[in-house]
Amino acid sequence: ETDRILRDYFQLDVGLSALYHAWGAADPLFHKVAKDFPGVRVLRQDPVECLFSFICTSNNHISRITAMIERLCQAFGRRLCCLDSRPFHAFPSLSALTGADAEARLRALGFGYRAKFVSGSARAIAEGLGPEGLCQLRTAPYAEARRVLCALPGVGAKVADCVCLLSLDKAEAVPVDTHVWHIARQRYGVALGGKSLTPRTYQEIGDFFRGLWGPHAGWAQAV
Repeated sequence: ETDRILRDYFQLDVGLSALYHAWGAADPLFHKVAKDFPGVRVLRQDPVECLFSFICTSNNHISRITAMIERLCQAFGRRLCCLDSRPFHAFPSLSALTGADAEARLRALGFGYRAKFVSGSARAIAEGLGPEGLCQLRTAPYAEARRVLCALPGVGAKVADCVCLLSLDKAEAVPVDTHVWHIARQRYGVALGGKSLTPRTYQEIGDFFRGLWGPHAGWAQAV
């Protein structure tokens, strides 16, 4: 059982060697940098944990995101064990985040405006998709899964693509931020108008990399 869980989580059935070879053949820049980053895999995370973790990332940095998620688990998650006098908690269930006082408790934990998004998305999923609804999006087409996610409070295109890639089996999803946008323009010569990352530009960049790297474009971007 442990072997099955690990193979699923690290997606060990995906053959990286063939993918690296194909990406390198299609993209000289990838070929140049890939030797320094061998064996990079995309995790297959739990959709609920992935979604609410990424909602916490907006206008944030890694150390603060990590602390917020830890506080979220401590306040709303089931206690799992205690090691070296330190308690460990599971990630909260949807039901734990839909309580009437959830938003107020999250604000008290320092979530700020994200508190409304976390509690609001939890309620929207519980009342719409249902507890298993996010997992069922694994069998939906990429565009449909992305559309459903973007309808949730606090979920934009990038968060939706992160969730699609890292938990919903959408290997073609390419999360785009300003860094990826600049790389597309400066390193790949992608001619895109405007001085900001508009929804149209976001889509064009994703389409460019999907055309370059193929159906596992999101994996290539992770490298």
